[in-house]
Amino acid sequence: MKKTSTILCPQFSPIHFKFIEGAFRSEGYNLVLLQEADQDAVNEGVKYVNNDACYPGIMVVGQLIQALKSGKYDLNNTSVVITQTGGGCRATNYISLLRKALQDSGFSKIPVISVNIAGLEKNPGFRISPRLWKKALMGLTYGDLLMRVLHRVRPYESIRGSANALFEKWVEICNEHLIHADSGSFKKYIHQIVRDFDQLKISNAKKCREWV
Repeated sequence: MKKTSTILCPQFSPIHFKFIEGAFRSEGYNLVLLQEADQDAVNEGVKYVNNDACYPGIMVVGQLIQALKSGKYDLNNTSVVITQTGGGCRATNYISLLRKALQDSGFSKIPVISVNIAGLEKNPGFRISPRLWKKALMGLTYGDLLMRVLHRVRPYESIRGSANALFEKWVEICNEHLIHADSGSFKKYIHQIVRDFDQLKISNAKKCREWV
């Protein structure tokens, strides 16, 4: 697989995956994160996945098949990627559902890449280097931190939109940092993110919290 090939990936966590996409692209992989799955994607999924399977599995498979059918991508230079947990979780088997769906929908030649740390698949032509692992882990840390601080202050912001503006500022800074991903800047930015959100002007208004 050439690094310039397009890799289609379902998006499970919008905030975290903002950085995963940047990390992969900085290493030469044209990773395309598919946006939210709509009802058409679900309808596509149930054509190829038994409806006894879990809903996320149907949705993910449908989203990828929908993208391949869209005509937006060169199918001779496109692959799809999915994670595998490697344990007893049903998510380990999504890749089998996906491969069967690709076969049944006429896309059997599309390579399927498994992202896992257990060595479950060999993935010829694709390798996550130690540097890419480092960038991805830094990106996930940025995503986790920004999700927490954003959700903590946004309901109480004194100036409407200020929390989102600060969040977008840091998304841009962090993605720029992931191009080189030096450890010193990473530690500095982690502290600066917390400090900036701590200093954001918020109100003392009480908000109703719903527990689901």
